[in-house]
Amino acid sequence: MQADNPEAVIVDDSGVSAGRALMSVVSVAHEELVILTVEGSIDVLTAPQLSEAVSQALSGRPRGLIIDLTSTEFLASAGMAALVAAHEAIAPNGLFGVVAAGPATTRPLTIMGLDQTMILYPTLTAAVTAMTCPEGMVDRPAG
Repeated sequence: MQADNPEAVIVDDSGVSAGRALMSVVSVAHEELVILTVEGSIDVLTAPQLSEAVSQALSGRPRGLIIDLTSTEFLASAGMAALVAAHEAIAPNGLFGVVAAGPATTRPLTIMGLDQTMILYPTLTAAVTAMTCPEGMVDRPAG
């Protein structure tokens, strides 16, 4: 996977191997936010890679973390657990949001009630706007 943004850092770009789904994570710093864009499947085999990317992103102590699942094709319970752990890792002082618009991501998050725990955004633009514009921050809980 090639990053379109010259400032993007590819955290993981592993290839397909027997019994392992392809997943890549691209990390981009934007103002005081870190955006992790996940492409592929997040399952029991790849969720640790997402957790590692989150740890690396949070080591710089950003004001907020956005995990963009727009290009995620499958989200298993292990992936949802990684999202919950990311949310807990940045809370209570940091902002956290998940971009999930497709049925492969929105549906499992909603069924599990995680839309009540973390803020879901329909687009990356909406998430960035909400976390960077003072007007977008009104009534938004930290974490």
